[in-house]
Amino acid sequence: MVLVGGAGKGIKPITGDMPKSLIRVVGKPVIERILDSLIACRFKEVILVSDQPRYFEEVTIKYGHLISVELIRQAGSDILGAILSASDLITGDTLLVYGDTLVPYDAYETVISTYYTYGKPVLMVIPEEDIRLYGAVKLGDLNKVVDFVEKPATEISGAYAYGGIAVINKELVEVLEESLSVEEGIRRFISRRSLIAAIWSGWWVDIGFPWDVLKANYYILSEIRDVRISSKASIASSAVIRGPVLIDGEVVIDHYVVLNGPLYIGSGCEVNTYSIIGKYSSLEGNNYVDTYSEVFWSSLQPNSIIGRNSYVYMTVAGSNAIIESNVITSTSIKKELIMYEKGLTVSRNLMSYLRRSFYVEHGSRVKAGSIIGSVN
Repeated sequence: MVLVGGAGKGIKPITGDMPKSLIRVVGKPVIERILDSLIACRFKEVILVSDQPRYFEEVTIKYGHLISVELIRQAGSDILGAILSASDLITGDTLLVYGDTLVPYDAYETVISTYYTYGKPVLMVIPEEDIRLYGAVKLGDLNKVVDFVEKPATEISGAYAYGGIAVINKELVEVLEESLSVEEGIRRFISRRSLIAAIWSGWWVDIGFPWDVLKANYYILSEIRDVRISSKASIASSAVIRGPVLIDGEVVIDHYVVLNGPLYIGSGCEVNTYSIIGKYSSLEGNNYVDTYSEVFWSSLQPNSIIGRNSYVYMTVAGSNAIIESNVITSTSIKKELIMYEKGLTVSRNLMSYLRRSFYVEHGSRVKAGSIIGSVN
């Protein structure tokens, strides 16, 4: 069961009215990346719970020949309401996934193997994350969950963050049905039954804010090892390609363009003369980058445009956004962020810069000559 309801307050400027699980990350909406992982884990049936099911009809058609997808309308605005909307369909042990959670395939395997080892419901937990954003999970002996707090107001010493993936059973759902919140339901359940934690220490991204898209870009693009160019792409003979690059569909790369991978360029994109597309950038489709411009560690959502001689660093541009000519989205950037040849090492300190990245709202325009989003 995948919960795909809600636009999400933090990411709404980028998505508009579209559910946040449909935001594109390196060529695919988040929900499609989740479905790909579930298929790889050999699941046969998926329930999508959404407060706006019309947005997911295309997804159910696209994946219908690979996996059975049932689309359920969400009743209620919170996580509890979403789970209970499909409670009649939960007849056995069920993998529950939040539709804004991106993890590698191995994370799903970790949760599933923990379930098979203990034969109990499981919560995936993440060390060293801000529990105030994701929920706090306290563990006892043998990784048993001894307390659960939804989005606590303050830090809780020794607590893990809830990672948005779980295995639930009918008994846990019945307890939730009698509760006013997920927190109350889990606390009531662990007072009488065991709930086990699967600790995941690999990469994990909850798409809640624009900078999370840049974080996801880094992790997903870092896994690319080769150059893959669509036969439909037109690449000028003088263009330079360095490092792993994915070019998908009908893309036009003009003369003297430099592509410093890892990066992704989606179908319908055009990059004009003397421009540079830098590391960890994704052009999600039908984007236009004008001459003498540079894009670095940025996400251009579909149909967004970069004007001539603009420098777009650590930026998420919402769909149909326009950045006009001679715009700089950061007045200064630490040297380690633009050392293309030496690469980047992601650390907690470096990730903190992402929280100060710039975003352009869906359908909005940045005027020519603007200098914005300073990173000191």
